[in-house]
Amino acid sequence: MKKISIIAAFLLVTATATFAMAGQGRMNFDGRGHMNPSVLAALELTNEQTAKIQVLHDSATQKITPIKAQFATKRAEMRLLWTQTTLDVDKIKATQKELQALGTQIRDTQTDMRIAFRNLLTPEQTLKLLAMGFGKGDRHGKGDRYGKGKGKGKGQDFRCPRDIN
Repeated sequence: MKKISIIAAFLLVTATATFAMAGQGRMNFDGRGHMNPSVLAALELTNEQTAKIQVLHDSATQKITPIKAQFATKRAEMRLLWTQTTLDVDKIKATQKELQALGTQIRDTQTDMRIAFRNLLTPEQTLKLLAMGFGKGDRHGKGDRYGKGKGKGKGQDFRCPRDIN
């Protein structure tokens, strides 16, 4: 009974820490997934567009929040599986597949919201949005080595000798 209580406490702490340590969002969004107010102001949205965007955001949040909670729990379960002295390979692989499926659900919901958002905009607003860099990614450097990863690096200008034909 004591072991189960310790495991449950570990899972709860890990799930809470996962949400607390979530990274900063994209340049056009704040850390909670809200669109940057300066971006919204620059688009000069109508009141109707603003209301529809808020509904989109609220709907996506309602769909994503429980999935993120499941994801955090499964990730904690995965960490626990890897700390066992005897690995249960089938359970690790099954949990990994569940994590992948949950991640896909989150990304699909986010993609649906972004598509619906773009469809609400006029062609002029879309051009302004694209000019601000919307959709280009998260603005990290080109990489730390051979153009891979985040950070300052040589990027595309540098090729590993084995990559040169």
